[in-house]
Amino acid sequence: MRITITGTPGSGKTTVAKLLSELTGIPVFHLSDLIREKGFYTDYDEERDAYVTDVEKLTEFFKGKEKFIAEGLVAHYLPSDLCIILRVHPSELPKRLAGRGYSPLKVAENVEAERLAVIATEAFENPRAPRIAHIDTTNRTPEEVVQLILRCIEGEEVFDDVDWLEEQGNSYKNP
Repeated sequence: MRITITGTPGSGKTTVAKLLSELTGIPVFHLSDLIREKGFYTDYDEERDAYVTDVEKLTEFFKGKEKFIAEGLVAHYLPSDLCIILRVHPSELPKRLAGRGYSPLKVAENVEAERLAVIATEAFENPRAPRIAHIDTTNRTPEEVVQLILRCIEGEEVFDDVDWLEEQGNSYKNP
């Protein structure tokens, strides 16, 4: 099975992918490492301290692989059998991102991207998987999230209704 796990930084992608891989034996690819190590990028954005992914090269790398977990910010661009979108309440993100060395601007951008559902919208508007799961990780442990994903693998639909825009006053203020 080809599984992609995407979401805003701090949503739990790396931790969940590692646990899922340990339980299933499916190899995990951490896309940020792969992109950097294999040169699957077109540019480096110094302001955001991030590589601009070459999606074609990344997609080519996964061609012919029938069993993988690919986790990362751009995972939803890869063809897969199951796309997992992890979400987290925007007010929780600054706590989860603390200690990562992100600038206040980068934290604020990620909070706003989550509030506006940027990644989820991209995944739904141009689906690269026949099945998509939408999971709110805010009040769940990584182990609970993995159990939901295992249910998805078995064919169950898992879809949390998440809409941070309905809430007022949840924007992160740049300190």
